[in-house]
Amino acid sequence: MDRALAAPSRPRVEFPIMASRDGLDLLRAQLRLALAALPVSPRRIEDALGIGHGTLPRLLDGRMDLKLRHLLEICRLLKIHPRELIERGLPDWKAEHRLDDWKPLSIRKAVQPLALSDEVLEAVRTVVREEISRAGLTPGAERQTKRRNR
Repeated sequence: MDRALAAPSRPRVEFPIMASRDGLDLLRAQLRLALAALPVSPRRIEDALGIGHGTLPRLLDGRMDLKLRHLLEICRLLKIHPRELIERGLPDWKAEHRLDDWKPLSIRKAVQPLALSDEVLEAVRTVVREEISRAGLTPGAERQTKRRNR
């Protein structure tokens, strides 16, 4: 064994056993930052996620597969919507379709919101204008608020 490698003066460098090739590196980085900001220990985070002690670093560095159940539990712990995590973790994802595009046409038509008639739209516009006028606001102008001195 080479003594230079075993010398205690050399800094210890840790490498993941296997590099993550799943394209989730940015998502993992987002999770690491968010979880590091929590005022609890990694062990408590692991307990809250229902995973074994020592598992969190492996999930976050790619040595262990990050599964949907992990993501959902982390989102619950952070009190965020999973959509936010996915959008920030995969910002360059190009989609050609929406999920509804894959549903049968009969279901898509049944789920579509009803279109409002021109009469209803005009009535809504009128009420909004009246309320804006009553409040003394000008549409498009910045709203001024009074600050209380504390």
